[in-house]
Amino acid sequence: MRALQFVDKKIAVSELSQPEVAAGEVLVRVVRAGVCNTDIEITRGYFDYSGTLGHEFVGVVEKAEDAAMVGKRIVADINCACGRCAVCLEGGAHHCPTRTVLGIVNRNGAFADYLVVPERNLVVVPETVPDDIAVFAEPVAAALEIQEQLELAQEESVCVIGDGKLGLLIAMTLDASGFKVDLVGRHPERRERLGGFAGRYGIEPSESNYAVVVEATGNPDGFRLAIQLTRPQGILVLKSTYSSGFEFNPAMIVVNEIRVQGSRCGPMDKAVALLASGKLDLRPLIDHRFSLDDGVAAMEQAMARGTLKVLLDIS
Repeated sequence: MRALQFVDKKIAVSELSQPEVAAGEVLVRVVRAGVCNTDIEITRGYFDYSGTLGHEFVGVVEKAEDAAMVGKRIVADINCACGRCAVCLEGGAHHCPTRTVLGIVNRNGAFADYLVVPERNLVVVPETVPDDIAVFAEPVAAALEIQEQLELAQEESVCVIGDGKLGLLIAMTLDASGFKVDLVGRHPERRERLGGFAGRYGIEPSESNYAVVVEATGNPDGFRLAIQLTRPQGILVLKSTYSSGFEFNPAMIVVNEIRVQGSRCGPMDKAVALLASGKLDLRPLIDHRFSLDDGVAAMEQAMARGTLKVLLDIS
């Protein structure tokens, strides 16, 4: 089978054997996959990963212990946990100390004809959700995690800093859930891609004291701005990781008693339900699509300034 891999610090399409299916796992034929900033950062040294890239995908189950799952179109949680440790048993599978992560930590990813993933990670995609929408399930789940973690009051304004792929999805999911959103970014012309987005979108924030600020730039300047915009006893959500360390003075966090909340992966079932509701039309975010054979070019395009979503058509 074909696989777009990052090995020996090089990106290349390779020929591999079809993966073996262990107990509790399913074999999935990948139909569509999306390039994420994490995929790009891995090729720049983020995580010491070597193998098949990719974790945003939709596919069809080819082999499973449960025969009823064969032929189902699915997406999957990317965190493959043991399911037995204390962390897993307490509901924290995303933080299982021995977990593998699809295309990121010790498990081959979705930029391939086939992949294997635990059956318990699967979420069936309704027939009404096209592949080009279903492929967004993982990043939409990550965006929804903010609402899972926080008790947000809809009358409070939420400021999202950063209008890259993740920032846009965060703003759109908050807006679709009825929250008042102020999206701050450098590309307000992208508003036309956001469909019925009702929030404010500008280069500068409209307020200086927000109850909740979401930092989605992964940039030190974005982090510092987020601290400035969070009101006393407000919540600062960190949604992006940072490629390197940087200096900042935590005094404002202490003095203003700001709660800092890290936020990562989210509920795949709720993401699929939101996509099925029709409240989000994410197709305008798609800039380019490539075949898997042209996977290297797809990665290069995804790295180009101004590019939003790049898809890989696998089958």
